[in-house]
Amino acid sequence: TLDVPARTYAFKVLRGHGAAVQCVSSQPSGNMVCSGSWDNTINLWKTSGSDADGDTISIKKRKKKGESKETLTEGAAVSTIVGHTNCVSSVVWPEDDTIYSASWDHSIRIWDVESGKATWNMFCGKVLNSVDVGGENSALIAAGASDATLRIWDPRRPGTLAPVYQFSSDHTSWISACKWHVKSWFHLASAAYDGKVMLWDLRTAWPVSVIESHSDKVLCVDWWRGDSVI
Repeated sequence: TLDVPARTYAFKVLRGHGAAVQCVSSQPSGNMVCSGSWDNTINLWKTSGSDADGDTISIKKRKKKGESKETLTEGAAVSTIVGHTNCVSSVVWPEDDTIYSASWDHSIRIWDVESGKATWNMFCGKVLNSVDVGGENSALIAAGASDATLRIWDPRRPGTLAPVYQFSSDHTSWISACKWHVKSWFHLASAAYDGKVMLWDLRTAWPVSVIESHSDKVLCVDWWRGDSVI
């Protein structure tokens, strides 16, 4: 017989956006999460279940027959970052004090968490669906766009906002997700609405592997078991 896993429940519900939530990322320390929304904002939330976290209230979930009563905590955003003018489609939080975001307003921005101010803005002229940070010294920014192009920027280069790498001849539809390899500076994966997942090496101009097992849009991609499985 198969062991039936115990049912898990959410311990906290985070409410505060004025429109649909499009993306979420957690702070490396695990104390907070950030979320991007169609209301054009990024909200910051504490993950602790303590009543000392700010505006929290207790809510009761409808009790079903045979189930014990469950109490959830509803939390409010501790901070809201404003600056994008369209949907915040992707966020990543690689360092405790820095958040990266991509938006349908054609921009990628780097935010200082404490001040809520943008420290770097880049406009590429295309709707952006995904962003990730990695590569050399975890300093390169990769983003997938609506023109089926995967672009990579190095914000350390002064005086230019041109991509340092650009892959545009393989995906045939919107790139929905991109993810840097957790150990290699040169490798990253992308997923797209064309149903394909591609593995890229910055030292070549074409994908080193193409996965075509999906029959419809691919919405997300990640590395599993450290580095060996997509």
